[in-house]
Amino acid sequence: MDTELDLILRRLGISKIVVCGIQYPNCIRATVFDGVSLGYEVTLVTDATGAKTEAVAKANIRDIHNIGVTCITAGRLLRSGNLKRSRGMSPGR
Repeated sequence: MDTELDLILRRLGISKIVVCGIQYPNCIRATVFDGVSLGYEVTLVTDATGAKTEAVAKANIRDIHNIGVTCITAGRLLRSGNLKRSRGMSPGR
């Protein structure tokens, strides 16, 4: 948690984060829990994340969902219309 990311996001007026990646028990879980503890509305994209086994993935999704994080598929996220590019950000940045 000792990075400037929180400060940067707050300066940009960002209050929601979407998380995807690999290795639930490490990077994904830490990012999600940090985001929640810092007061962000966190969404986890379940089919854009991974773990060594399906059992590990399911256990982590359950834990993450239980702390109030929205856990949805990429397709559902795209259909929801809740994605908005932040000002000053562009694809590939």
